[in-house]
Amino acid sequence: MSFEDLKREVQAGLDGRNNGIPMGFDRLNRYIGIRKSMYTLVGGLTGSGKTSFIDDAYVLNPFDWYIANKPPGLKLRIIYRSMERSRTYKYAKWVSRKIFLDQGVIIPVPKLLGWTEKMTSDEHDLFLMYEDYLENMKDVITIIDGPDNPIGIAKHLKEHALENGVIEDVDKYNKRYIPNNESELTIVVIDHIGLLKPIKDYPTKKQLIDKMSDELRYARDMYGYSPVIVSQFNRDISSPMRLKNGDVEPQLEDFADSSQTQNDADVVLALFDPMRYKVQDPSGYDLNKLRDEYGAKYFRSLRLIKNSYGEDDVRIGLGFLGQIGMFKELPKVKYMNENVYNEIINKTFFLNK
Repeated sequence: MSFEDLKREVQAGLDGRNNGIPMGFDRLNRYIGIRKSMYTLVGGLTGSGKTSFIDDAYVLNPFDWYIANKPPGLKLRIIYRSMERSRTYKYAKWVSRKIFLDQGVIIPVPKLLGWTEKMTSDEHDLFLMYEDYLENMKDVITIIDGPDNPIGIAKHLKEHALENGVIEDVDKYNKRYIPNNESELTIVVIDHIGLLKPIKDYPTKKQLIDKMSDELRYARDMYGYSPVIVSQFNRDISSPMRLKNGDVEPQLEDFADSSQTQNDADVVLALFDPMRYKVQDPSGYDLNKLRDEYGAKYFRSLRLIKNSYGEDDVRIGLGFLGQIGMFKELPKVKYMNENVYNEIINKTFFLNK
């Protein structure tokens, strides 16, 4: 980067073009945010809610804010690689969440899709009200479902970049990307990176992940894209020795298959369900009051493990409504009381503005 490039970035900051967009999590947003050229890695064990958190923080909350505020000049684009769930399932879950937020009515995805029971006529009428919501979503969010390989994904990202800008030579050794819209913010979601499709040159999972992370780092640095990657933890976190010592809170070393993503990422977040391991929450939330009579758990701990641009080792308590895959920040422990705990269990907490 030349001094002229740095001057342009500084001026963009002075003009308010580097502010980014909110994630819908106020406390978390003080430490990190959604802006250009940020590589974020989110990890957790199966069932911890990784995908739901990604959807809330990096897709749905930003989209809802973008549609409601229509910020001048800003163009939001989200390329969502859903390697585990079909496009239809994603849309169903997102509509279910939006119906709850607007109407206070929970229509779980299995019911919405008729897997377990059929919707009532009133619920179906509610569902039909959200056609425009989905149509507006398609203008911002592109969902590509099914596994792919790093080469195919990188090729698609380059094609997208060239449709929206040009690459020019700076000198004999360097190139730079000039977007048509300097205020365009492109988020690239990979859910999850462990499901990449093997190819001849990259037959192992580690090779695939390393190559994919390398390509995403390039997309961040060249195009200004903001990759958001979902990754599984390895099973060491639940080893008998760690359980015995009560040392089960996620660390950087717990990410599965490769260390490349942790090294490349600007921000690393980990979701943790302390109830799963029958340990106390590190921040001090009363977990007995965050589980209902049927055993449903309404809590996850979010830890900011790495932050290249600010403070790290930060924990934030999150309320989790698993029926619709929705997260909401909890008040700090010192502000929790019986009323708040009751609101979480009866779900009104998730509707409070």
